[in-house]
Amino acid sequence: MNNVRVRFAPSPTGYLHIGNVRTALFNYLFARCAGGTFILRVEDTDPGRSKEEYRRALMEDLLWMGIHWDEGPEVGGPYGPYLSSERFSIYQSYANELIKQGKAYYCYVMEEEIEDMKRLARAEKRPPRFDNRGRNFTKEEIEKRKVRGAKPTIRFKIENPKLKITDLIRGEVSFDLDEMLGDFVIQRADGTPTFHLAVCVDDGLMKVTHVIRGEDHLSNTPKHILLLEAMGFKPPQYGHLSLIHGEGGEPLSKRLESVSVKEFRRKGVLPHALANYIALLGWSPGTNQEIFKWEELQKAFDLAQVNKHASTYDSKKLDWVNGQHLRNLSDEEFARHALAYLKSEKLLKHDETLVHKILPVFKDNIERFAKLPERLEILSDSFTYEHQDSIKSEEAKEIFRAALDILNVGASLVDARKGQAQGLPLQFDDFANRLKPKVKAKGKALFMPLRIALTGKEHGPELKRIFPVFGLDRIKKRFERALSV
Repeated sequence: MNNVRVRFAPSPTGYLHIGNVRTALFNYLFARCAGGTFILRVEDTDPGRSKEEYRRALMEDLLWMGIHWDEGPEVGGPYGPYLSSERFSIYQSYANELIKQGKAYYCYVMEEEIEDMKRLARAEKRPPRFDNRGRNFTKEEIEKRKVRGAKPTIRFKIENPKLKITDLIRGEVSFDLDEMLGDFVIQRADGTPTFHLAVCVDDGLMKVTHVIRGEDHLSNTPKHILLLEAMGFKPPQYGHLSLIHGEGGEPLSKRLESVSVKEFRRKGVLPHALANYIALLGWSPGTNQEIFKWEELQKAFDLAQVNKHASTYDSKKLDWVNGQHLRNLSDEEFARHALAYLKSEKLLKHDETLVHKILPVFKDNIERFAKLPERLEILSDSFTYEHQDSIKSEEAKEIFRAALDILNVGASLVDARKGQAQGLPLQFDDFANRLKPKVKAKGKALFMPLRIALTGKEHGPELKRIFPVFGLDRIKKRFERALSV
């Protein structure tokens, strides 16, 4: 299958969301498994809604996820340009040729007539369908309409109303175009191509072999097959992915920013964890495995195991998948990724060296990097105690006084031996073992005041991991502060 050529062809009218990035991912994985070519093509044929900001963002998001295109913008390739807005003359030449061959025609039907057809169809509870009246206007009728200001569109003639395809995901699908649609517009009255003309010309010229896209395009497939054949191209094989629903069962809106890649990045989701989770929305590996490294996913993916049932976006499942990926990182990898996130989101509020040292202690108890700023509050010397009452008791004061005695003795020994009062003279387990015989408190009554004095919180990473990162001076200041409350 090394001649496989697939494309992802987004419109730059908004940010990439979980639905269209899944389309990109499945095309990319299919190409990689087949040793084929993955093309990025930007369909910016709508100048009113297409924005450079969105084009840049979608390319950045794809690269962030690890989806690198073999052909496309800024990479090039033999079938460029890869921006539809730079191909208008190509589309025009194919539209002209279709008219010349009698397969398309200039249509002078007015917009108000189209609206009347739609209203009548709604009243009769049938699908709105163009009745092809524009095919048969006489020259006199056309001249009258020109005088009234009619600007012609170009419509493609539907001559083969019955069509059957074998969808790569949905199996055999039949279409009756007499019921579905009439002649359809391939060039607007302002001379710009419609999506249908642009996508078919580009798929044909770029030798696309497989089109994997959302099921919302299923009804477009008969139009595209007929148009491709009319222009002399062999249609690709089509596979239509079921839509993704929200957590309440509703179809996910394309405009819902909470499921955009931009928002997942802001929340601190790892790129390959997001790819792992998205791959599971419609694809099953055929085993119980749910966590896939990026390299594993590229080898394991099989389009034959993509099902046609709707998928449901589950934010808790995404958090779980991301948490698993975080825990699979080495401490150094975790710290590097986390620090990069904090910097990119302008959330680095403490000394970078200290933050880098303490970050790995949070690896086992966060699901997303967005939780880190709250966790890193323990580095502030002016944090608020979560339960101040638990450090006000005489029993707690006794613990803090004893703790300071142990630390001061240890510091004196270190100072005498090495002249280093900055280091920590003992590990937390040693410290706790020396502390226990000196106080009455046991178990939780001993360790909870220690935790709150050191971190301000009842819950968090193990104290034995925090202890060496804090260092002697900071730990002593924490106990002194708690003692003064």
